[in-house]
Amino acid sequence: MTDAGPRENPYPTLDRVEEPPASAEVAAALANNDPKALARVMDNETLTALKDALTDPLGVPIADIRNVKFVGATGKEGRVLAGYVVTGKDMNGSDAIVGFVLSVENGEIVGVN
Repeated sequence: MTDAGPRENPYPTLDRVEEPPASAEVAAALANNDPKALARVMDNETLTALKDALTDPLGVPIADIRNVKFVGATGKEGRVLAGYVVTGKDMNGSDAIVGFVLSVENGEIVGVN
């Protein structure tokens, strides 16, 4: 009788949205090893941030991307955050898994986390 049950989540939930076309292009370019497509949809600063994001926890860059998986997206006030997981081999030949989030505004990639 004294059990109050589960506590209510104090954090607001975010609505799921569809994968943005711009971030889908980035994912496809990574999966197809297509640097020209990446350069078409991202500026140099954002490309550098993506390169940094594609580094395994030991600080070794991923050299051979085997799979890019969209894991979900959410949006608010015109900004969409799209999450991805990349699997492959790092430059040392070890298996690697990294995740990153692309920030999309007005149909363009504006950031990488």
